[in-house]
Amino acid sequence: MRHRLSSFVWVTLAATAVLLASVLPIDARDLAKVFESKTVRIIVGSSPGGGYDTFARMVARFSGKYLPGNPRFIVKNIPGGGQLRGLRATMRAKPDGLTIGLLHPRFVQRELSGVDVPDFDLKTVRVLGSPSANKVSRIWCTRRSIATTWDEVKKVGRRLTNGDSAPGAAFGMGPQFVSFLGGPIKMVYGYGGTSEIMAAFDRGETDSIDRCTAEHVPRLFPRWVKEKIVAPIFWWEKEPSKDWMDKLGAKKIPHILEIVEANKDQRNAFEVAVSFNVFSRIFVTAPGVPDDMYNVWKKAFEATTRDPGFLKAAEAAGLEVGLGTADDFNQLVKSFARLTPDGAKLLKRLLAQ
Repeated sequence: MRHRLSSFVWVTLAATAVLLASVLPIDARDLAKVFESKTVRIIVGSSPGGGYDTFARMVARFSGKYLPGNPRFIVKNIPGGGQLRGLRATMRAKPDGLTIGLLHPRFVQRELSGVDVPDFDLKTVRVLGSPSANKVSRIWCTRRSIATTWDEVKKVGRRLTNGDSAPGAAFGMGPQFVSFLGGPIKMVYGYGGTSEIMAAFDRGETDSIDRCTAEHVPRLFPRWVKEKIVAPIFWWEKEPSKDWMDKLGAKKIPHILEIVEANKDQRNAFEVAVSFNVFSRIFVTAPGVPDDMYNVWKKAFEATTRDPGFLKAAEAAGLEVGLGTADDFNQLVKSFARLTPDGAKLLKRLLAQ
């Protein structure tokens, strides 16, 4: 006599099969099938032309050969909300390994300081690494017709506008901190990314620019140097080179903490924020990507940052490559424990104002 399994048993077996599929290792042949003849999306939360977009396009160009199946890549720009729109799109993508995105450190800082970021959870995010975990020179400049030194800035008699995408930006952190402590700077948010921020300054929409660096200006607005349009006022993170200062027509300029009166907690909060911004352009997968696929992605990402073609393309774009791994990211998250309660409170206000 033939026995028929009850619908309950069939449902149980099906559920068990799904569970096993999610925990059993994926062999190389299966992973090749996942990627073969497929298109991987890289979601960028800023507009084309900036550092995030440029690195995304270089990853798209060189990563395929390090993934099984050699998939194609496309870059999708979803600017808005200081890169939040792009991040949310990445976090809501299917965990099939065919979507990765970029995470701005400001959202990590906000989560750590108690500010909820929609669709983002540090407990579930899967970090691949950063291709640009380097200290960089961050310089705040004014229009030379307005001021050429910090003393002159204070005598202008009004707050100078500085454009940025959202609070907590790596380059905007300096003028934002000065503004937070009562300095004569007014932050204006809502721009889509570096190219938009610099274009706003170029057309006279803002008074100052926090991307007054050798990385950005020669590539996007070289006439600022040729026509002596900008005057460097202060720096933070990494002291600018003498060669770049000479090109800007300036001598040594002060560090940001030399021009503001900040107490110990404020200084610590700023330094912690800056140390995290060093780990910028964080590439992530969608939450829920299986461990096997995630590990393949991590290895492919790290191999991409060492690829000779990738390094040559970065040099041509004026970008410095420095691999920050997922383990480095996890250690960095723990650095927030150094802050006192008052320091953490100040950091939260700085990031969420």
